[in-house]
Amino acid sequence: MMPPVASTAPALLGTTCISQQGMLIASIPLQGGKFVCQSVLKITRANQYVIDFKNTSTIARFQHEIFEETLPESKAIEKPALLALMKGGLSSPERNPFLLRHGRIISLNPGTYRLITWLQSPYYLAQPALFISDLANYQQQTNISAAISLLLLGILLGLFIYYATIGILPGHFTERLYATFLFGNLVFHAAALGAFNQFFDWHWFYLTGLPLLIANLAYVNFVCHLLGINQYHRPRLYRFSLIINSLLIALIILGMIFPNWMLDMSRIGIVLFIGFGLACGLRLSLQRQIVAQLYLLATVGFGLLAILAIPTEKTSQQTFTTEQFGLFAVTLHTILLSLLVAYKISRLHHEKEQMLVELQNTRSLALTDRLTGIPNRHALENKLLQLPRHGCLMFLDMDNLKQVNDHFGHETGDQLLTLFSQILANKLSEHGQLYRLGGDEFAILCHEDDVEWCQHQLEYTHLQLHKEGFAGVGASLGVVFAHEASNTEALLRIADKRMYENKRTRKNRKEMLQVLRP
Repeated sequence: MMPPVASTAPALLGTTCISQQGMLIASIPLQGGKFVCQSVLKITRANQYVIDFKNTSTIARFQHEIFEETLPESKAIEKPALLALMKGGLSSPERNPFLLRHGRIISLNPGTYRLITWLQSPYYLAQPALFISDLANYQQQTNISAAISLLLLGILLGLFIYYATIGILPGHFTERLYATFLFGNLVFHAAALGAFNQFFDWHWFYLTGLPLLIANLAYVNFVCHLLGINQYHRPRLYRFSLIINSLLIALIILGMIFPNWMLDMSRIGIVLFIGFGLACGLRLSLQRQIVAQLYLLATVGFGLLAILAIPTEKTSQQTFTTEQFGLFAVTLHTILLSLLVAYKISRLHHEKEQMLVELQNTRSLALTDRLTGIPNRHALENKLLQLPRHGCLMFLDMDNLKQVNDHFGHETGDQLLTLFSQILANKLSEHGQLYRLGGDEFAILCHEDDVEWCQHQLEYTHLQLHKEGFAGVGASLGVVFAHEASNTEALLRIADKRMYENKRTRKNRKEMLQVLRP
């Protein structure tokens, strides 16, 4: 039987940490401070190795000191030799050799080494834990996590720019609140992951938890606007939102007073706004509101992912930190919320289009004569307000409509009105517009150069009516030009007066012809 092959992986053994007061601690508190940790490194083969922290990247400053523990007797000395000194952290000017990570490279030969790590930070998002890996494995793991983190930050940035642009426009308060939520998360995660440190040389992050608390506050109000919660509509949920807002404001104030507790305040704030979102989504989903049901699904998914980011204890995996889990949860939630906001905007746009169509139909009915289908008096009055200086108004009054109604019935009279309107409107075409004012009264709007054309079409209509069996039917005409009157009322008065003058003239001419007829 073959003996087991000894592991060639580097080992980090017996890590112990001491506080600034010289007390041995079981774990580093999240409220920050200065600590020194001592570990033993076991190296079995010569290689390049990377020393880094797992579980969190929110570390202001650190310093690694590596001493050689076992030396050949010929080189034995009283004090261990310092082999390497490596510094870094979010507040340190030292450049990181790896993207969004605190890894430091060192070449080591087989042997036993002592690693002393100094830590200083105002707070920690999770408990930092040291680990060592060979360079090839470390690069393979962290390149994937860094690429994913940059992609997620890019998505947050793109969504923020999009909704901030929409939020600038009047009436888009929901998008404005959502942009604030995105911005707060973008600032916090970019700072906690070291993106600001690495790309913009920004080393201050003491209050980066504050934008996250403000984002939580904006989120609660965003949910109220998204789901239509206000003091008049769903007042109970609105009062609940006021309580949550008050608690979040209190957390912001406490975080400003006690900055070392800022991330703890943020963690409580996340629990509060998730709880508020779940309560509102569940309550309104039971009322079968589609937007609330979709929002509830998005919030449940975010809550499940946030469970991975909220724990603060040490984990065994080294590829992703707590900050990266949190970024993934937030980004997925924002994508789902963006789809939900887009759906709501689309639905509002569809409802607006339907309302506009209905309004247009109502307006069309209000401006259309029901019997003849041509524009009515209201339509004429609207057009007269925009009548150009070279425009012309013609008043028409049909002759003998009363006799047709009396002898043949109102149905025949309606047929006469409809036929008259159809023939004349079709003949006028683009040269003029026919309107029915009511009863047997009509009007034509045209350009002053088309007056004679319209008169010819009126005569043609008379002949067509005679052919259809309506003998003796005609129309009296009164013409007035736009420059003859200073206002609409005067224009209508002149047209009406001239129309009746024309009617009397035509009547007198007809009576004279009857007298002279043998």
